[in-house]
Amino acid sequence: MSATRPGDPRRVGPYRVVARLGAGGMGQVFLGRSPSGRAVAIKIIHPGMAEEPAYRARFQREITAARAVSGAYTAPVVDADPDADPPWLATAFLRGMSLQDAVATHGPLPAPAVRALGAGLAEALLSIHRAGIVHRDLKPSNVMLTPEGPRVIDFGIARPSEAATLTRTGAALGTPAYMSPEQAAGEEAGPASDVFSLGGVLTYAATGMGPFGQGAVHELLYRVLHLPPYLDGVADPGLRALIAACLEKDPARRPGPDWLLARLSAEPAPAPQGTHWLPPHVAHDVARRGDTAVPRAPSRRLFLALGAGGAAAAALAGAAGVLLLRRGDSPVRWTFEIPDDMNVRAPLAVADGTVYAFAAAALSGRTFALDARTGRQRWRGDFTAARDTPAVLLNGRGFVCATGGGEQVLTAFDAATGRSLWRQTVRNQTQVPAIVPAGDVVCMTYSRAGEAGLSGFDAASGRAAWQYRVDSDVMTNAAVAGGVCYFGARDGFVYGVDAATGSARWQTRTRAAVGATPAAAGGLVAVVGEDGAVRGLDAATGKQRWETALGGDAAPRAMLEVPVAIIGGTVYVGGQNGTLYAVDAGTGRLRWKHLVLRGQGSPASRAFLQPTVSGGLVVTTDNEGRIVALDAASGRLRWELGVGQGLGGRPIVSGPLVYYGAVDGLTVADLASGRVRYRFDPETAPVVGSVKQVTVVDGIAYCAIDDSVIHAVRPEL
Repeated sequence: MSATRPGDPRRVGPYRVVARLGAGGMGQVFLGRSPSGRAVAIKIIHPGMAEEPAYRARFQREITAARAVSGAYTAPVVDADPDADPPWLATAFLRGMSLQDAVATHGPLPAPAVRALGAGLAEALLSIHRAGIVHRDLKPSNVMLTPEGPRVIDFGIARPSEAATLTRTGAALGTPAYMSPEQAAGEEAGPASDVFSLGGVLTYAATGMGPFGQGAVHELLYRVLHLPPYLDGVADPGLRALIAACLEKDPARRPGPDWLLARLSAEPAPAPQGTHWLPPHVAHDVARRGDTAVPRAPSRRLFLALGAGGAAAAALAGAAGVLLLRRGDSPVRWTFEIPDDMNVRAPLAVADGTVYAFAAAALSGRTFALDARTGRQRWRGDFTAARDTPAVLLNGRGFVCATGGGEQVLTAFDAATGRSLWRQTVRNQTQVPAIVPAGDVVCMTYSRAGEAGLSGFDAASGRAAWQYRVDSDVMTNAAVAGGVCYFGARDGFVYGVDAATGSARWQTRTRAAVGATPAAAGGLVAVVGEDGAVRGLDAATGKQRWETALGGDAAPRAMLEVPVAIIGGTVYVGGQNGTLYAVDAGTGRLRWKHLVLRGQGSPASRAFLQPTVSGGLVVTTDNEGRIVALDAASGRLRWELGVGQGLGGRPIVSGPLVYYGAVDGLTVADLASGRVRYRFDPETAPVVGSVKQVTVVDGIAYCAIDDSVIHAVRPEL
């Protein structure tokens, strides 16, 4: 919540606008007052999108769905005008905090509170389904804890229960960690889909983690479709059995909300009314936020007191999390929606005042170049980057690699105009490897039937400069330092290849683990072995300098990547046992180790212990909802912060701040203290509010929301 800014509407219908609540891909949300003084939340579609029939129709569906639902545990619609310019929707303003924020701040709820919450949500689903609506995005951030009890919000992607198609053909709209198998497969999602999501929400409430852990979107979808839920953290056997019934893969085997309500109400649990059913510290926080006064617009006197360069007037706790009063300035600088039913698949890139978004649909891909200041499209190219594969921007050129038609295509483009400079087919049977720039050559590992190794392409022309072949499959990316490319092969060898000529500098058998990409810096190459040891090799000769055993539990499993990085004279290794290790790069001495993961999550989620080092701190995430900051010298915990369910990215440190994108938004915190300075929550938008791709340049965070909307956010701290 923040003060209004110049250009915001002063009135919407009969309502006076008094504050801003948030902004999303399609609209903005304001706090309003009725003539009698009643507080309402007003959602307004962006004026530019109001001209598009498809967006108007989508907003109309949201209004219809929200109006159709009534009940004690949902937010009622107060008023709406879908034909206005722009269209708007007003609902009762819910004071309090989301279940996501409550658990992230105070920890999991005890079993009686989870049962009470489940009863309230089951009754809400009864109201929703009786109205002929399927919510389709029930998740912790869409459950509000208010002084009056829990409420279900956000019907932005709700559909009539008889609807058999989605907004986008084959698309799986929803939040991956909480969607049902049928929803993840792009099939019809009926009322039973909401029951599955309810099971996920209750798992989060009881354990602080969803039933399918954390990870990249494709990993989560795979687990939802094929793996059993992880419920070991639900200590109460009866509650665990009830949640397991909700999480049946077959929708026909799931119970209905009426059955759930009867079972939960029969158990000795308080009624989910008011806040008495919550633990006292949570109830106090909910009540305190519910009593928070609505901010008034900052006065001119306050502006003068702050001075011309003052960025923030105050920071208060509010119903939406962190409440920032700014000098009438929106944190969202601009919004760009990816057209043509495409989704952003690769990390955003920013260089020379341009944001590059790499998008793809089923049979095509596009790259969009946007003005970093205004968000206006500068050009659109008919090429893209493969999922989760970073592009390389170098000397006015860009390089991307994508998969299509059973082959991989490496493309070079002019970064200023988008003109394709050259394309090369890369026949590779493994996943798309990273592009490694090395002077006038770009390098990529490859592995296909009968041959494997490292390829070098002339950066200017795209011609094959050289090819270095090895006798075993290559399952790693390459690392480059000092004009030499380093990579590992399946047989345990590590190779050093001259990037200019493709000739061998050295090869050494180190029992390197399958999929263990080396790290190279400061004359050292570090690689993790299949035995869990980390070895330091001389970058010039390949001779082993030292070996440090980390333990078998730290070794890679199932060909999963083990993060290893050399930063500031220290080798950091994220072990599969959930421990982050710090090893002296010169001597191999183990400086410290710290257990970051707490025994939860699959091995796949443990592969994301990627540290960022700055200001004497090592910052990482357990990918289960926490950022952890450790003292770089001792490994002692300096602070930790609940930030919600992550999607596999590492925290970004820019200046004195840490940025992290998660399922429910962007969190910005002080690097030194971990204090939250800003939270951007896009859940008010009718798109899914997941923030996966985040790039920070000059204090502006460029975020991909739901893989389809780009936001430029500048927190005024």
